[in-house]
Amino acid sequence: MNAQGVFGISSFAAFVAVAALTGCKQELSSGLEVTCPSRQVYVQHVSEVMERRCGTLDCHGSDFRPLRILGRDGLRHQGERKRTGEGVTTDAEKSANYYAVCAVEPEKVSKVGSDPGGNAVNTLLLVRKGRGQEGHKGGKVFDPWDDADRCVVGWLRGDTEQSIEKACKAALAKLP
Repeated sequence: MNAQGVFGISSFAAFVAVAALTGCKQELSSGLEVTCPSRQVYVQHVSEVMERRCGTLDCHGSDFRPLRILGRDGLRHQGERKRTGEGVTTDAEKSANYYAVCAVEPEKVSKVGSDPGGNAVNTLLLVRKGRGQEGHKGGKVFDPWDDADRCVVGWLRGDTEQSIEKACKAALAKLP
C-alpha cells in the first residue's frame, strides 16, 4: 500500500464527492498532482479522533457542512444502511473521511508533505480552525500541541506512525 495518495487536481473535487457517497477508492490522475499523507495511518489512527471531535451530527457529521466526517455517531455512509449510533465506523466511512480531509486544501496539504516539521502545517484551514485561530462555528477543538492536535498535525506532517498512534490513543483516552 502506498504511504501517500496522489490525485489529479482537475478531477479531485468530483472524485471526493463520489468517494464520500460511494466509498470509491479509485485514484485519478490528470494535471497537477496532489499528495495527501498516508491513508493507512489516517484510517488506522486519525479517523476516530476526527470522528469523535468533529463528526457528531451537530458539527461535521452533517450533510450541511462543507467538510463531512462520517462515522458511528454522525452521518453514515449511504451504502452501509446503518443509522447513527449503530455498529462501528466502517472502512468505507474512514476512507471517505480521508478523502474529505485531504480535499479541504489539496495544494496546501501537498506543501505540508514537502515541508515535514516545518511551518506549512500551520497554514492549513483544518489546523487553524481546529486550534481556534480562525473563525469556527464549533470553536476551539484542539489546543496547540495537545494529544489530539499532535495526532492530526503529526499525520499531516508525516511524523512516524508510532508517534501518531501514541498521540491519537492518548487523545481518545481523554474523551468521554
